[in-house]
Amino acid sequence: MSEAAVLDNLVERICAAGRISAEDVLALRRQVFPDGVVSSTEAAAVFRLDAACAEKCPEWTRFYVDALTDYFVWQAEPRGYVDQARARQLLDAVLRDGRVDAASELELLLTVVHWCVECPCELSRAALDAVRESVLRPDAAAFGAGREAAVITAADVELIRRLIYAPSSPGGITITREEAELLFALDRETDPARNHHSWADLFAKAIASAVMFPRGAPQIPDAAELLRREREAEGGRGIGGLLAGIGKAVAGGDIRFREAYEEADVFGRERAGAQRAREDAQAREALRRETVTSDETAWLVDELQRSPGFSPAECRLLAFISANSPSIDPALQQLIAEAAA
Repeated sequence: MSEAAVLDNLVERICAAGRISAEDVLALRRQVFPDGVVSSTEAAAVFRLDAACAEKCPEWTRFYVDALTDYFVWQAEPRGYVDQARARQLLDAVLRDGRVDAASELELLLTVVHWCVECPCELSRAALDAVRESVLRPDAAAFGAGREAAVITAADVELIRRLIYAPSSPGGITITREEAELLFALDRETDPARNHHSWADLFAKAIASAVMFPRGAPQIPDAAELLRREREAEGGRGIGGLLAGIGKAVAGGDIRFREAYEEADVFGRERAGAQRAREDAQAREALRRETVTSDETAWLVDELQRSPGFSPAECRLLAFISANSPSIDPALQQLIAEAAA
């Protein structure tokens, strides 16, 4: 029997049972990962299993994320480039019922955005919306049940940080106006007295970045151009050897794909370790170098005046701008004075 037939039979059996066991996951790993390549057929099978089986073992989430991240991020040319067609395929699958309603779906979006070089902004927007939903209406979100509503936790801060500062976002610290407005809305809709203290710092630097470097949605570079950059950076070698080398270990369930990538990608590990220090230094440098325009000031003042008073995060933002910007519009200076009073 061919490998494809073996996989088909396995998928049919699991779907008929309506549940995925740890033994099923191990069998799936052995069928999908031995060659280090997840094909379109195998990816479709994973999505089918996720939709068909209401009962899933804890091991399923890890397999689901590993397999589909490999397919969407690493099995296209150039590596790490997620085009509009693949992004639409991913969103159609995870939003099949109109929302991201499972922890596995959210983790998949987060992981794809984290690892890809470039991707359409719809992917990170869907993940950000899902995080917001879990914060504000946790009982309605499968990955938020049991948590306190309208409170931003340390874990939420890290999820949001990971999305808005993802490597696939051009400019590194650059935040879109849409992302900034989502952060303002989240700040207004949560309890400032109970939000984790790290939220105010992330909010201040992200909004400052949006004001200093306003832009629209990122433009996705041409695939041929990204392939050229990849081959220049890697001397034409590509990363196929890495995938093949770790495939057998993953097939046995011994390691996680993300851990393997991080271990092999020294730059990625260094980037993660230095992220916060770089955010701080770059945001401060931007404010010292740039001038906030009247249009940017009008937008910022409008956001800050949508609710009475100032939240701790908004006060941190205004103090950050005051301490680091050499030129401040009088309208914004008035708000800075009010927040400091």
